[in-house]
Amino acid sequence: MKAIIFTQFGSSDVLEIANVEKPVPSPDQVLIRVEHTSVNPVDWKIREGYLKSMLPHEFPVIPGWDVAGTVESVGSNVREYSPGDLVYAYARKPAVSGGTYAEYVTVDETAVALRPSSLSSAEAASMPLVGLTAWQALHDVGRLSASDTVLITGGAGGVGSFAIQFAKIAGARVVTTASAHNHDYVTALGADAVIDYNRPDAVEQLREAAPDGYSLVFDAVGGAALEAAWEVTRAGGRVVSIVNTPDAERAEALNAEASFHFVSPSGEGLETIARLADQGVLRVPALSIRNIKEAARAQDDNQGRHTRGKVVLDVSF
Repeated sequence: MKAIIFTQFGSSDVLEIANVEKPVPSPDQVLIRVEHTSVNPVDWKIREGYLKSMLPHEFPVIPGWDVAGTVESVGSNVREYSPGDLVYAYARKPAVSGGTYAEYVTVDETAVALRPSSLSSAEAASMPLVGLTAWQALHDVGRLSASDTVLITGGAGGVGSFAIQFAKIAGARVVTTASAHNHDYVTALGADAVIDYNRPDAVEQLREAAPDGYSLVFDAVGGAALEAAWEVTRAGGRVVSIVNTPDAERAEALNAEASFHFVSPSGEGLETIARLADQGVLRVPALSIRNIKEAARAQDDNQGRHTRGKVVLDVSF
């Protein structure tokens, strides 16, 4: 089969198209013929070698963790899926190697779900990693409730786009940060207030938007954005970052809970997200669809934060 691979860490120049062996599903896996995958920040971070101490890897690496496609075959223990089923998955494995920038990928049955019937393959492919990240961080770690005032940093990104919607579905009040040209976009997703993070008085604007502080902070940016969020976090609040480990001393000073969350595969979680999409209460983020042969440029654009929502790759070599 054809795939995008890299055999050493480096810039997007290390990405190449290659013929590799088609994977064979283990007894507990499904083999998916990939129709679409999507680009996430973790893709270029792995390629650059930033995560090599955190995630074991095996060269050659096929990048990509999102997939929407059709079940090609199943392992002997698989009971929930059959060839021809339209599915989607967050396809992370114990070692980074056989990813989704390829014509076929194997995925554990427990990580797979039937894709939303109301969405196209491209739309479904945009959702697994970012959707599960936002859902797990807000609900499983942050214990989101309708009484929360939530600050979401980076609301126009792939994860932020889902976080805004999940928080609104739960009944919370949502304030997010975004550049000026994305204000209409995040407002349409449900944000109650939007602060331009480029403003010199952004922290003061965040205070004015929530005078009593934020009971839950969901950080999808890290760095200075996370540091600024501490200035407006309510005493006893919760701070969850998907980028940096929050400062334990800042948390202790506020008697706040602080966590870093790295998303886990979950077919059950994707079933929940599919139901919300099919009920019409969950909107797919803005999409830019490109061919898989443009993977290098797509990763560069993601790395430079030149995209709104998600870049989806059509896997047709």
